[in-house]
Parts: sequence; structure tokens; C-alpha cells
Amino acid sequence: MGTYGYCAPEYIRTGQLTVKTDVYSFGVFLLELITGRRAVDTSRSASDDQILVNWAKPMLRDRKRYHELVDPLLRGDYPEKDLSQAVGVAAMCLQEEASVRPYMSDAVVALGFLAEAPAGYERKSGTLHQKKQVEDPSLTSSSKQDKNAYDRQRAVAEAIEWGSLRQKQKAQSQEKKAQSPGFESPPEANRS
Repeated sequence: MGTYGYCAPEYIRTGQLTVKTDVYSFGVFLLELITGRRAVDTSRSASDDQILVNWAKPMLRDRKRYHELVDPLLRGDYPEKDLSQAVGVAAMCLQEEASVRPYMSDAVVALGFLAEAPAGYERKSGTLHQKKQVEDPSLTSSSKQDKNAYDRQRAVAEAIEWGSLRQKQKAQSQEKKAQSPGFESPPEANRS
């Protein structure tokens, strides 16, 4: 901990390490993998472009801009749904507020399905397709279990992504309420 570019905001403020500070650092690492950029790159001209997280934040907030994050060396050859999932996990890990970041185990589950396609699936032209199979008596129950585990991991990952989007929507709704005329913040919000 303490490496510039990987430090969670609360660690910079307090110097206290928690499980969630490591999750933030993992989010930076994941963003490095997605973008092909370093966490800090002083060879870039604009100061916001030098810090990877600062450069990526506007794109992390808009699904339509996820493709702008992709390492140019991939030349557009990647599964969009997998990119969306990986960026979604990185975005969750990079939340400013530690309490809304996932636990590392949740991030691992969310990314788990990207590692391997189960038996009966193949990757073609950026998407995952199920191979058509005639009922084969030699088809083992273990390949069915692999598919069930894969489906379960994908469902968990989608639930985590949905939760992240829901948290963002809730935060935006609260910001709108706070900005609307005549809205008074609760008394506990006025305490210092």
C-alpha cells in the first residue's frame, strides 16, 4: 500500500488500511489490464491523463464509452459483453466511498466466468455461443455441472452489476433532491 496511483482515497486521508483499500487497488490493477496503461504515466501531457483512474472516471460512468477504455493493441477484437463485465467490476472496485465497494470475493466471482467457458460453449466473433449438441450418452454429468457452475457465476456477476448500477442511480437521485430548491438536508447532514 502507499504506491501512488493505487491508493484508495480513504487511505490517503487517514493512512488506515482496510479490506476495502485492497479492493480499490485491485480495481486500479484491473483497469490497467483493460486499458493497457499504467496507473501513473508521467509521459502523458495533461495531469488528468497521467493518473489512470482520473482519466477513466468519465468513461466508467457511461456504458456507451466503455470501448474508449480498451487497450488499442486489441484493435477492437474483444467480446463486448466481457468488456462490459470487466469494466463494471473495475468501476465497483474504484468507488470513492469504501462502503459501496464489493468485497474481493464478490469481485472474483463476478470476474470468474470470464476466465473459462464451460464445456459446450465456444467463443466466436466477440460473443459466447452454446454449441448445439445431439444428446450424447457419453456426455458426463461433470460437464453439466460445469455449465451449471458457469450459469451460477454469471447470475451472481449480473446481480453484482445490477446492484452497482442501482447504487449509482440512488446516488444520482439523492444528488438531484439535494440540488432542488426548497430541499433541506436532514439535521445529521449539517453536523461537522
